[in-house]
Amino acid sequence: MTRYLFLILLLLGEVSFGQSFSTKVSATTIGKKDVLQIEYIAEDVEMDQFVLPAFTKWTVVSGPNLSSSTVATGNQIKQQMVYSVIVQPTTTGTLLVPGATALIDNKPQRSNTIIIKVKNTDHLPGSNPPVQAPKPSLFDQFPFEDELPASQYLKKGEKAIDKIKNNILIRLELSKRTCYVGEPILATYKLCTRLRSKSKVVKQPQFSGCTVVELTGDEQDQHIEKINGTEYNVFVIRKVQLVPLEAGKLVLPQVSVENKVSFYNAAQLNYRDLYYNNPSIPVEEQLVTIQNKPETVDVKPLPAVPTIGTSEFSGAIGNFSIAISTGNEGLTTNKTNKLLFAVHGEGNLQQINTPVIKWPRGIEAFDASQQNEDDKSDFPVKSRKTFTFPFIVDKKGYYTIPPVEFTYFDVNANKYITKSTRALTLNVAQGSKNFLRTLHKSTDAEGFQNRLYIILGAGLLAIVIGFVWYNARQKSPIPVSGAMPGKEDVKEEFKKPDASEYLYAIRELQPDNDSSQFYKQLCKNLHAYLDCKFNLVPGQLPFYIQQHPENATSLLQLKGLLDNCSLGMYTPMYTIEEAMQHRLDAIQVLNSLEKNG
Repeated sequence: MTRYLFLILLLLGEVSFGQSFSTKVSATTIGKKDVLQIEYIAEDVEMDQFVLPAFTKWTVVSGPNLSSSTVATGNQIKQQMVYSVIVQPTTTGTLLVPGATALIDNKPQRSNTIIIKVKNTDHLPGSNPPVQAPKPSLFDQFPFEDELPASQYLKKGEKAIDKIKNNILIRLELSKRTCYVGEPILATYKLCTRLRSKSKVVKQPQFSGCTVVELTGDEQDQHIEKINGTEYNVFVIRKVQLVPLEAGKLVLPQVSVENKVSFYNAAQLNYRDLYYNNPSIPVEEQLVTIQNKPETVDVKPLPAVPTIGTSEFSGAIGNFSIAISTGNEGLTTNKTNKLLFAVHGEGNLQQINTPVIKWPRGIEAFDASQQNEDDKSDFPVKSRKTFTFPFIVDKKGYYTIPPVEFTYFDVNANKYITKSTRALTLNVAQGSKNFLRTLHKSTDAEGFQNRLYIILGAGLLAIVIGFVWYNARQKSPIPVSGAMPGKEDVKEEFKKPDASEYLYAIRELQPDNDSSQFYKQLCKNLHAYLDCKFNLVPGQLPFYIQQHPENATSLLQLKGLLDNCSLGMYTPMYTIEEAMQHRLDAIQVLNSLEKNG
């Protein structure tokens, strides 16, 4: 008898569990081109570590989407968590919808399995998940953003989760889906809603295989937009210019937005509420996380560069103009002069090569420096890059610099275009006389005597320096190791890496209540450090790590910090304590990279 009682209790436990964590489907018989909505529902229990099963002979169309709700009916409160997914069969016959696994009240459990019959016909009437079409109401005559939308009132038989699916969506809009390597494209993530909700971004997209220029701006872009003939309140979540670094498929990731939506009972609505008040007590609340569909851009390699009639390809992609000048200062001998070559226009100037200048005889030129200016107010980003060439001239006179050619790829014309400057004539005046040049112009006897004076003076100066050094050494303590400081040690003592200034800047950062500004400054200094230390933009970091495994640990930590910054800039995700820890992590990573050289 005890044995049978145990079996009965075990069976009751299974039945009870089946009701608390269950699998439900929109239909049990469908056509081969129909879609099936599957819901894994946990009611009045705590669910953690949810694991979606593998759908054999099914294609996942969308999801999983998570929603949770708390429904109050009188004194009774019912809580529910639902993971939903929409699938489509890949074959006909009898198919299984497997159960999901999760920790239910800290115990591993699996929901029930359901058998689905797939008929050898395209569609069966009533087999697809129900779609709620928006219905006209009195609220349509009021301003869209001021009144509570009619879709937030539940009529008999309506489900809140269905209304959310039909009235809130995330859109990823692309300026184009096919581009060349190095060609800028615009990606805009939007939250489009016809419901009044409390929404926050819980996961920002992390881009790889491309460089990223933020165009979002400090103020939130909010407007009303028509989508398929229906008006939505639209919020721009992220707006970026992307520059692909290699040919192939560029996959743009998802953004996740958590939405808390309140619903009200339409049966309790009176005419006074219609015109004067919004209801204050919701009958149901839903917390739903929504993501956009991932998008793919087909990135093509650039066409072969023509070998006739063009100069060397500069690496610029877009539409540009060029100019050459010497500035406003007069050119003279015996001083450093400057030649300026500027490129400006719309497109990608990030990786362009230094232009080739054919210097005339009598001019000695040095390596050019670069200065970048970007206008990020619109797409494509307007850029200006100026190359400054220092040079000196021995003799006064006129010097002519031949035309300088600049070749870029114009994506609109789909061809390489070469532009050239006009020949530039330099009028170099006589500068102040040079002492060494005067020595060369003297007679041989005078030159010998002058050189003798110089040698004797240099010898005397060396003796004085040696005497001072010896006295200083006698007074300074002897190193413990007993080793004399070598030439490289002395040089290292006075060497200060340029990249270290960003480490000092990060040490000065202090997180406060405006965490967004803190993470923007931290991100800016980390980007500048990468550029100064390794001549890298963030999108090139994964490829650099593969090529330099000796610094992989520190660089991966740096990449993780950049991901944290990307999230912290646009969402109030981190506390002040967490921001302080990120600052300390950044200091440790940069110190490690500086020590490793």
